[in-house]
Amino acid sequence: MTKALIFSALAAAAVALASPAAAATITPVGAQATSTFTHYNQYKAENLINGSGMVGDLHDAGYANMWMTDLGVDAATLTFDLGGLYKLEGLKVWNYNFGVQEYASTLDRAANAFTLAISTDGVTYTDILADTFARGTGQLLASETFGLSGAARFVRLNLTGNHQSDPATYGYSPVGLSEVRFEGSAVPEPATWAMMIIGFGAAGSMIRTARRQNAFSAA
Repeated sequence: MTKALIFSALAAAAVALASPAAAATITPVGAQATSTFTHYNQYKAENLINGSGMVGDLHDAGYANMWMTDLGVDAATLTFDLGGLYKLEGLKVWNYNFGVQEYASTLDRAANAFTLAISTDGVTYTDILADTFARGTGQLLASETFGLSGAARFVRLNLTGNHQSDPATYGYSPVGLSEVRFEGSAVPEPATWAMMIIGFGAAGSMIRTARRQNAFSAA
């Protein structure tokens, strides 16, 4: 192993250990739903992560830019693939937002109670959050932000109800969301950590060799 490689590894280790990555917006690379309303393929789960309907930091009221469960299904699980391992710090959600206040049946489709679970392998999940979302407005909508903590590549958002208060009025409405993003920082890949460890080990070996040579020369 050359000195250049060793010092490069040491430099990488120093940067990684001394300067943690700043939190940034994480847009998932994949989204799946346990139920989707197949209305001309307009309510697909990909709408939750593709930025459709976003106007700056706000979301519009166009239903074709949102996701929704099948009619009569008011609960669902959404699974997001972040594309890599991240240290999560926040969740940003724009709720289902189609309709007007005077015709509440569509705005009531907005997700209400939810739980959130995280996983590093997509198999074992740990619940870390339980809360509620505010109802949509039918106007340009700002996101709601929730604090998160933990390392994950996969996130499950379990929606357990909508904002419909009287099922007898409209029947059992579906549940939906408009957009989902996360806040956090990337966790170094195992290969990066391996290079750091090799670098530290090689540097230590060089130092010990140098000391032995100095001791031999002095003798």
